[in-house]
Amino acid sequence: MNIKYLIISLSIITFLVFTFFTNSFKEHSTLILFNGKIYSADENNSTYEAVAIEGNKIIGVGTSEFILKHFESKNKIDLKNKTVFPGFIDAHAHVSGIGKSFLELNLVSTNSKEEIVNLVKQKIESKNDEWIFGRGWDQNDWDDKNFPTKNILNEISNTHFIVLYRIDGHAMWVNSKVLEVANITKETVEIDGGKIVRDEFGEPTGILIDNAMQLVENIIPKNIETRYTEIFLGISKCIENGLTEIHDMGIDVNTISVYAELAQQNQLPIRIYGAIDGNDTIIFKFISKPIINFNNFTLRATKFSADGALGSRGAALNEPYSDDKKNTGILNFSDVTKQQMKTYFENGFQICTHAIGDRANKEVLDYYEKILDKKTNSRLRIEHAQVLRKEDIVRFKILGIIPSMQPTHATSDMYWAENRLGNERIKYAYAWKDILNSHSIIASGSDAPVENVNPILGFYAAITRADKFNYPESGWYGNQKMTRTEALKSFTIWAAYSAFEESWKGTIGKGKIADFTILSKDIMQIHEKEILSTEVEMTIVDGKVIYNKSEMNNK
Repeated sequence: MNIKYLIISLSIITFLVFTFFTNSFKEHSTLILFNGKIYSADENNSTYEAVAIEGNKIIGVGTSEFILKHFESKNKIDLKNKTVFPGFIDAHAHVSGIGKSFLELNLVSTNSKEEIVNLVKQKIESKNDEWIFGRGWDQNDWDDKNFPTKNILNEISNTHFIVLYRIDGHAMWVNSKVLEVANITKETVEIDGGKIVRDEFGEPTGILIDNAMQLVENIIPKNIETRYTEIFLGISKCIENGLTEIHDMGIDVNTISVYAELAQQNQLPIRIYGAIDGNDTIIFKFISKPIINFNNFTLRATKFSADGALGSRGAALNEPYSDDKKNTGILNFSDVTKQQMKTYFENGFQICTHAIGDRANKEVLDYYEKILDKKTNSRLRIEHAQVLRKEDIVRFKILGIIPSMQPTHATSDMYWAENRLGNERIKYAYAWKDILNSHSIIASGSDAPVENVNPILGFYAAITRADKFNYPESGWYGNQKMTRTEALKSFTIWAAYSAFEESWKGTIGKGKIADFTILSKDIMQIHEKEILSTEVEMTIVDGKVIYNKSEMNNK
């Protein structure tokens, strides 16, 4: 045989053998997603068409052609051009509160106290419970914007215990039966960090604000089985909204017990990053090193509160409220609180502190600066950070403090917030862009059940600063809008960073955990008005599909 033809023949054989082995020995994967638009949220804002997963890790990203050529799996999902994001994270919510909203009266969007009275009556008639709970009323939405009183509730029943929380959870409206059993009278001394609203004769009106609510909460029956139900319902709601992780803020002993048991049984379908209620004296007695990453349950943070809420005028301000000249809010930042905070910090816990008013934010920043000393990468957080002094904005970056903020708070509060704060302070309220321009990051959340847990609503609020009716058209203080990329990162990689998780989640890339949120529309490209009609198609955690809209629709 001619040597030339021999060489050609050998070359062909070599090529065929190489091709055979290349195609025959594809890398094994347990799941392949292909034919989609995949946003990585990484530092280069990379996009892909497909991703290969082995177990709970991403082992390949690229074009659909590349992934299908190099990886084999019995489980392939054709995305059909749907969009994939790193699993959405809610950096501040209350899971049991979300679940509880399904078990109690939903008072959100009620237009008057009379409407609420009718709902309470119906509840009493339909269910023979001694305790009647509800949440969601907001006097700012009523024609009469004054706080309601016990008298109208007394007309419904003097034998039932009626406990109705304001939408923000920082005020409580009760009837006289509750006040009597809780022993709240004209002679009751005010509690630090709280307020018993009284009439002109000094009698309690039935409204308790912030720490004063503890007087009632101490007598409410506790039931661990009910807590299981609340958490199950709350997690189910989070999953169907595309959330793969919740930073559960201010959890108590019962909640920790439920999570620990579910984690031990490997029954937590999404990740829970728990922040202990810092004022829980039972937990404080047994403080120890944090538990880290135990079957989707992490307990390494603790949450304190430095003030109340703006809607109930409990947020601590440096100057009086513009619509209440004798009131500067409630500062709840005592030496005892600071010492407890310091003890947790020295034991390795991340500190997360609720601060809404500009005075509260300054006090917390000052104290954080004091205890940080030379410790680095502590990632202390301020939850909400709603009203800031202009000079305090840059301190977040300087001190390495993470502002954990909730975009929908701005679009819920915008109708009345300027009346509370005036036209100067409002410029530095909900000031997302100013914070980002100072080179800090923002971890976004919902504060559910205060707001809707749906992160798509949070994304929309972040980029538009408008309500669902597109009001105001140019956005409320539109100069503070986030870009779409910033909003996406605030619900993914920045939220992951706020929980020390950025090395293994928050972006889509080789080696990262396989948590994904799959949406029906490309919220990074479509018109803003279309975002609100976007639906969650799938929620994937640890490489497992835990929610599939099409399967739910077929049931």
